[in-house]
Amino acid sequence: MNAKTNGDPAAEPLKIGDPLKLSALKALGQLPSPEGVALAIMQLLRKEKVNANEIARLVKADPALTGRIIKAANLSTAFIPGRRPVAGVPDSIVILGVAAVRQFALGFSLISKYREGVCQQFDYDGFWSRSLLAAIAMQALTTHTHAAQPEETFVTGLLSRIGSLALATLFPQHYGRLLVQAAGFTHIELARLEQKELATDHNELTACLLADWGIPQTLVESAYYHEHPDSCSYPTGSRAYLLVRSLNLAVRLSEVLTAPGERRPWALAELFASGARLGLDAEAMIALADQLVREWQEWGRVLKVTTQNVASFADLSQIFRDLPAADPGDGLVEARGSGALRVMVVDGHWPALLQLQETLREAGHEVCIATDGEDALKVALERRPQVVITDWIMPNMDGVSLCRALRETKVGNSMYLVLLAEDEEESTLETAFEAGVDDCKVKPLNYRALVSRMRTFERVIKLREEIELDREEIRRFAGDLAIANKRLQESALVDALTQIPNRRYAVDRMHTEWVAAQRSGDPLSCMMIDIDCFKRINDNYGHACGDGILRAVAQVLKINARAGDVVARLGGEEFLVICPGTRLVEAGRSAERLRSAVQTSSLDDRVPDGEQITVSIGVAMIEDGMCGSEDVIELADQALYVAKHTGRNRACVAHSRNLIFPVRAVQPFVSEPGIALNAANFAH
Repeated sequence: MNAKTNGDPAAEPLKIGDPLKLSALKALGQLPSPEGVALAIMQLLRKEKVNANEIARLVKADPALTGRIIKAANLSTAFIPGRRPVAGVPDSIVILGVAAVRQFALGFSLISKYREGVCQQFDYDGFWSRSLLAAIAMQALTTHTHAAQPEETFVTGLLSRIGSLALATLFPQHYGRLLVQAAGFTHIELARLEQKELATDHNELTACLLADWGIPQTLVESAYYHEHPDSCSYPTGSRAYLLVRSLNLAVRLSEVLTAPGERRPWALAELFASGARLGLDAEAMIALADQLVREWQEWGRVLKVTTQNVASFADLSQIFRDLPAADPGDGLVEARGSGALRVMVVDGHWPALLQLQETLREAGHEVCIATDGEDALKVALERRPQVVITDWIMPNMDGVSLCRALRETKVGNSMYLVLLAEDEEESTLETAFEAGVDDCKVKPLNYRALVSRMRTFERVIKLREEIELDREEIRRFAGDLAIANKRLQESALVDALTQIPNRRYAVDRMHTEWVAAQRSGDPLSCMMIDIDCFKRINDNYGHACGDGILRAVAQVLKINARAGDVVARLGGEEFLVICPGTRLVEAGRSAERLRSAVQTSSLDDRVPDGEQITVSIGVAMIEDGMCGSEDVIELADQALYVAKHTGRNRACVAHSRNLIFPVRAVQPFVSEPGIALNAANFAH
């Protein structure tokens, strides 16, 4: 069914996450949707006040979901030294956060419900296998880039192409024919065909569905743009840029690892280039890929999703290094063995073709043949011969046109081209060499002389190869230098002790968010966090113990912070959390959740006497009259001061008109330990 021809409202272009267009598509048929416990969780979280125990009870109602949520929590904390395995749902919810639990339930529900369908040409099993691998890769990459909460980006990777499944569900017969027509297309070409036939494409539909399911807008946009990341104008290094590039790389990884074995080595060049944009060198990519395969197979058993055995990426990389170039279209293939060349002979006259083929084979060369120019062009691009010997006069495409077409490709531009002509007139030679021919021979051929000339061809080819190798070395050196510079830049912005952003990054990022908020009118809040009685810990138990507490608190804050929030260490025992697009009430609630997470995270195990580790938090939001981001930080610091001097282990929120001394004037803004903040706490 073509929505453009039947007056259907879906004929208009979709906007990212447009609910009106999604409603129009829902009217066409049954779109993929969650059910059971996942649907109940999503409905519960639409309420303003939700108790974590209510969510835990819902999760426990589905034994399969319970096991998967606990597994996700254990995977997310596996890197924290000394962390005990999680065994219960409540602890898993605390670790993952409510939003991540909701998204995990959504993704797992869709896998269970849509393992098969009626669109015969759609590979349901392969779709979920690749999607699961992309999910694991996306989680690992965002752990590296710190662009978002890794647990939430897992689901973005899992559902990054849910629009394809939706189209197969809505239009099973039409989409099946479309998939047959698009065999061999790139994802971008497939999207264009989908737009032409169905007035939407899998990227637009993915974005609409993710937005409808409550996925954060930045993650929705990353799913929309990931197949064509160069088309978005996000600043390099921004959160949105990192998310789009990470999802693009995650999906590429899933495709390379599940591709036919003979194609994997050729795909590594582009894969390594994508990794370099995120600061991952070849060794890091190899280690990451092997880790992903192990986790993929483990998750596959849990979710009953088909996986496969994949050769070690280190082995694939070695094959890649042994190949002549990083991509099948990037240059010559090195000749193996002395005097042996790969030769293609093209001639429409069979007796001459077979005689030349036999002569060259007897001389030790590897020979393939073609009888017309069009077939020769296809064979040359596939087999990549080093020498092409072609007759001038042939059916479909003559020899001159073949040489000209080859010179317009990267592969053909490196071949040695010999044209067989009927005469040596000046006009003949001029036409031949203008087409890019290296040598022109007159028929009838002197076969012995041609075999002797092959040694000359080999020397020329070797020189070209050496030039290409030199260029490749320069390209690799430039790439290594870019990666080294990227690492230096990153190390200058990361706190060496806690491995989270440092003060320099925090100040610059706060200023960036301030400018963006002033331009857009969006709210911006921040938190100042201080570890209570930290000096006493250092004095009583030593700086080694204190450093361990700092690292542990940093990890707890990072794990429990909301997606989109930035956690940084300012120095000493002070941390800053930047909350873009967040009003004071929401920031206060988030602060109370972070305070509670630190208090309940068993950090006292790290102190010899079991002294409980707590934090005090001050929260502020940009207000009229402020001159810069430093004013917001200063106001949050005043709120932190009040929190420290009214009992510690509490969160205070500040408004410039209400946070005044003495302390009783700010009492409405103080949250007692264990009591979640709500709008009533902020009355002034």
